[in-house]
Amino acid sequence: MELNDIEVTTPPRPAATVVLLRDGEDGPEVLLIKRHGLSDVLGGAYVFPGGKLDEADRGEILARVDTPAERLHAALGEPALDPVGAAALFVAAARETFEECGILLAHGIDAPTAERATGRAREGLGFADLVGELDLQLRISSLVPWTRWITPRVPSVMRKRFDTRFFLAQLPEGLEAKHDEHEATETVWLRPREALERYWRRDIEMAPPQI
Repeated sequence: MELNDIEVTTPPRPAATVVLLRDGEDGPEVLLIKRHGLSDVLGGAYVFPGGKLDEADRGEILARVDTPAERLHAALGEPALDPVGAAALFVAAARETFEECGILLAHGIDAPTAERATGRAREGLGFADLVGELDLQLRISSLVPWTRWITPRVPSVMRKRFDTRFFLAQLPEGLEAKHDEHEATETVWLRPREALERYWRRDIEMAPPQI
């Protein structure tokens, strides 16, 4: 049986992904990370940093965002969601960006603080706790809702389903993206056209949303 003949009946998991952008010498560049080859979701593929919503994204950390939940709910444009649920997706986007490539979307952040946060995360401190420990305010206002993809029941590239909101964000000045050597094994900045050309040459693998 081919993978694309297998129907996945589980409901899609809420998730968030960030298309991180920066200005390059030849135009805008986008960040792609290579997922670990043994990952059960898109192993070996080049993707934007992201992942599923955690219950903690709905918790006390919402007190440390710079935008009211009602405004985030309006920006997301999904009436079926409640404001807390909408705000949690923004938090999930910021958390996954930090966990997968070390970019901490917070006010007043600098490279030393980002390194300290990464160190505390490696020691096992959760995202909400380290944000509180460093007394940070998340710069959720820097995340711009862009699109939404829901994995179909008959997937071509994975056996799990996700309901993913994609956000755009600019790389904060002074910060450098670094893969975690766990979920991701490589970090690259590419012009969108260059990324597609590498995919067409089969130099890299990408999933439909990235393409």
